[in-house]
Amino acid sequence: MTRSFEDVARAAGLDLSAEPFAMIAGSSARCAAASIIAVFEALEAQPVPKLAPMTDWLLAGQGFPPGHPYRVAARPLAEAIEARDQPVPVNPYHNAHHTLEVLLNAHYLACRNDAVATRIRLSRREYGILCLAALIHDFEHDGTMNGAQRFRLERHSADLAAPYFVAAGIGAEDRAAIDAIVLATDPAGPNLYMKALHGQAFYDGPPPDPSLAFPELAPLAGDHRLLRMAALLNDADLLSSAGLSVDYAAKQSAKLGAEGGRILDCADMLRFLSHIVGGSFTTRAGRFFNLNMFLIKAMAELGQGHSDDGIDAPLIRP
Repeated sequence: MTRSFEDVARAAGLDLSAEPFAMIAGSSARCAAASIIAVFEALEAQPVPKLAPMTDWLLAGQGFPPGHPYRVAARPLAEAIEARDQPVPVNPYHNAHHTLEVLLNAHYLACRNDAVATRIRLSRREYGILCLAALIHDFEHDGTMNGAQRFRLERHSADLAAPYFVAAGIGAEDRAAIDAIVLATDPAGPNLYMKALHGQAFYDGPPPDPSLAFPELAPLAGDHRLLRMAALLNDADLLSSAGLSVDYAAKQSAKLGAEGGRILDCADMLRFLSHIVGGSFTTRAGRFFNLNMFLIKAMAELGQGHSDDGIDAPLIRP
């Protein structure tokens, strides 16, 4: 019998009415983060399969029937992502659990976007595209960086996922949207260009420097809905490392350092928050967690990679 996500949640003791499965009105950023971290840690301890059941549960929750191309494509993709990490993860950081976190972050931020956005709320199709992009954004990641070749890893992931999408009957327009969203997660310039496009489109920010433009991301400049989906995925990709808690950020940093063969310190965290995250999450939904990011940054500036009392900031209590 196929394991359902309800089975996984029951075994892990999860409350599917809490964050990150639902947006709780009135919850603070720190309370939401505590709930999200508890879910991530509980799921990390669970045996596979969990990514495929969770992805299917999320898509079913949006009303996609069992035979819908999104659900048909998602299951074998998720199974392949988890199979690669058996019996142990190939990469300490870019692995199936990271994908699970990004997918749940994307779901939560989509829910929050639809509650707080004043201009763009996702359609069911757009939610499905966002989920599929989150699922494949690091597909078969090799544990290295792009180096001088922009989009190398992101293009590799999108190309490997393409046959699954074609076989499931996902159309060319949806596949192109997924590709553009995934390419915008490249953290060494393209994501900041995407953030500048989003700031100009939605927050009256200055236009991006034309010399820093990426032709591959041109579809985002002409489609504000696609741009919003790319921004939500980028926020989802960075949230666990930059927006939950000091200790959870340190946990992600340790995993990433192990993947690169060195120990990352507070100076590395400050560079990450400045040059990769860009000092703020991109969307209004993501910026809900900016206070948590500021606490992480403040502790890093003090040379503290961990909180000293399990609360995130010694002088601030929930």
